[in-house]
Amino acid sequence: MRNSRIRIAFLATLAALLCLPVVTNAQSSLMYGSSRNPLMNSQNPAFFPSRSKGYVTLPNFNISLNSPVSLNSLATYDAQQDKTIINANNLLDTLSSDNFRLGLNIVPFGFGVNLKKIFFTFSTQVKTQFALGIPQGIVTFLNEGNYNHTGDDVVELINGNFINATVYGEAALGAGYRVNDNIIVGLRVKGLMGILDLSNGGSSLTLRTSPDYKTLTANLDLDMNFTMPGELKRDADSNVTGIEIKNYTPKNYGVSFDLGARYVTDLFEVSASVLDLGPGIKWTEGIHKVVSKNENNSFTFTGMDISDAMHGGQIDTGFAQMLIDTLKTLGEYKIIDGGDPYWTSIPTKINLGGMFNINEYFSTGLHFHGEFERGLVKDGDEFKSKLTGFFTRTSLLGRANVKDWMEFIISASVLQSHGNWDWFNPGAGLTLTPFRTLQLYLFVDYISALPIVDAKQVNLTFGLNVLIARSNNK
Repeated sequence: MRNSRIRIAFLATLAALLCLPVVTNAQSSLMYGSSRNPLMNSQNPAFFPSRSKGYVTLPNFNISLNSPVSLNSLATYDAQQDKTIINANNLLDTLSSDNFRLGLNIVPFGFGVNLKKIFFTFSTQVKTQFALGIPQGIVTFLNEGNYNHTGDDVVELINGNFINATVYGEAALGAGYRVNDNIIVGLRVKGLMGILDLSNGGSSLTLRTSPDYKTLTANLDLDMNFTMPGELKRDADSNVTGIEIKNYTPKNYGVSFDLGARYVTDLFEVSASVLDLGPGIKWTEGIHKVVSKNENNSFTFTGMDISDAMHGGQIDTGFAQMLIDTLKTLGEYKIIDGGDPYWTSIPTKINLGGMFNINEYFSTGLHFHGEFERGLVKDGDEFKSKLTGFFTRTSLLGRANVKDWMEFIISASVLQSHGNWDWFNPGAGLTLTPFRTLQLYLFVDYISALPIVDAKQVNLTFGLNVLIARSNNK
């Protein structure tokens, strides 16, 4: 009974963490399908809002969430008994090796100028990306235990890309050129400045069971890069690690490029873009390494003799404390300042789209978005970037334009990540431009389920723009 309770408590904690919101640089199909909102340019540098000679983007925000589990996977409410029931088996069936991803993008300022044959754009952004992976070893261990894994068959509970987080700033300068009445091409150059990075490229936790099932050995190897504008300091007496901010302008720089093209007629248009091509960010300043304190960082559990745990009918607290101290020793770490410089790449993204104009007011089309996930892996003493996955979003779009005042877009998307498919994820977006100058917008995309307890992903974007003037083109 006690083991069952421990198992359920662990699953509840894990699921609760996974169901919290998370940031990646997610893209919205609604923005790609827009014709009037300046945010469309962030999806394809060959896009520029119609009926406008220029614009200024005021602060806008994008929040995206993707989780491999929902709250209903963890627990269900029994109305007859008036209580919530945790279903451990249902959660284990739902868990997969898919990543939990959270993204937050903030655009403080940007502008665009349309000069007929050529247009220019400039934007600034602060981006946060967070990914928490569920190693397949944890799913296997929770489902099967360690009975079928003995001797040299080691269960890997944590692998290199268990957790990764990056915060960086971006300043982008773009240009588009109208080759003729139908073809438009665009290019954007992005300067990147890294602010914070947590790269868990070399850490591992393994579990080995002896062939006779008499001992269980855990090995923990911590090897993480942590880069920030300041210092990590650990108090030797309290073992508490604190952060002291010293440098607000870190010198961790990088560059990436966006390419785009668009073919437009009165009846239809097709387009394509590749975003964030380039090496990424080189981290050279404020680097810290978090590593295991002990070289032989393992713990072997040989079982427990009841005579050691109890004396005179009472539990021996000293024996229990000994086990706790041993486990604490396993997790002890030390901080090393001044690690070697390393690179982190920005996920490259691909967009393909097409819109068919039914009449002056209504259009329909398709949008495909693919994104390459990359993580750090340890090769000897070096960290190297490696492709860890590819996820896609394919969306059916419908768009309605009411003169220059309102644009309404709806979508239905199929999402794929690590071989897991979600077949129906609706979305809707509204852009209002009262007096044809001030523009307000709200996009809610990739809604996996309307009840929040069933939702696994969602993408939310909102903000303001100012359109400077109108041109005669649509």
